[in-house]
Amino acid sequence: MKPSRPLFASLLLCLLEIGCATPERPDPWEPMNRKIFAFNETVDRYALEPVAKAWDFVLPDFAETGLDNFFNNLQMPTVFANDLLQWKPKAAFYDVLRLLYNTTFGLGGFIDIATMVEIPESDEDFGQTLGVWGVPSGPYLVMPLLGPYTIRSGFGQIVDATAASYAYTTPFWFGVAGLNGAETAGASIGQKGLELLNLRAIYLEDIAENRKEAFDYYVFIRNAYLQNRRARVLDQTATAVTEEEDLYYLDDEDGSADDEEEDYDDL
Repeated sequence: MKPSRPLFASLLLCLLEIGCATPERPDPWEPMNRKIFAFNETVDRYALEPVAKAWDFVLPDFAETGLDNFFNNLQMPTVFANDLLQWKPKAAFYDVLRLLYNTTFGLGGFIDIATMVEIPESDEDFGQTLGVWGVPSGPYLVMPLLGPYTIRSGFGQIVDATAASYAYTTPFWFGVAGLNGAETAGASIGQKGLELLNLRAIYLEDIAENRKEAFDYYVFIRNAYLQNRRARVLDQTATAVTEEEDLYYLDDEDGSADDEEEDYDDL
């Protein structure tokens, strides 16, 4: 059942209030976050990482890259919608081109033909859209199994996931895929699990190196995440941290605009 407009408005108002009440430092819940982070690390070391190593051993690199391209292609409608919401018509046009090129000529998205022909790529989500609209990022929060968020990015993730679920559960998609609602929901969960496993396999060496070199791995991940998200909101892609640092927990956010700059310098 769709959430009512009053409920959505209440959630957005709550988001704004939490964001405005953000303390000077972006991690006021650090003691709790560290405990959840330690739990996530334990799950990763003893469950996800061993499976990812087996996956990496079985699948050649080109297959892992192809899967990554495929999952990125599936996200293009959401990227397109957020480019429109951020009033980036040129970027939205390129989103359509990338989707058409990769779906048609790239074997359903497994081959990134669009990048080969130099079509620009966007990576927008609703958390970034809220940042562009001036919504504060809110405190940093580590979620069990899901990893790092801010209040804004977490809310944005819910909106993006809800929009995608509505799109994939329409009668049109039922007809195309031959699935009922429950089967489609199950397929979506399976897709996310496979996407996470494949990403974890791609970045096995990078994550191991970061763990080894970081003085405090919790702080390393927090800083990388916040800096990356802030750069994305401000479209400062050249200053964003490397991709594997952001993809480690399969999400993305943040830092709002200039008023948060000093906060991140203190991290």
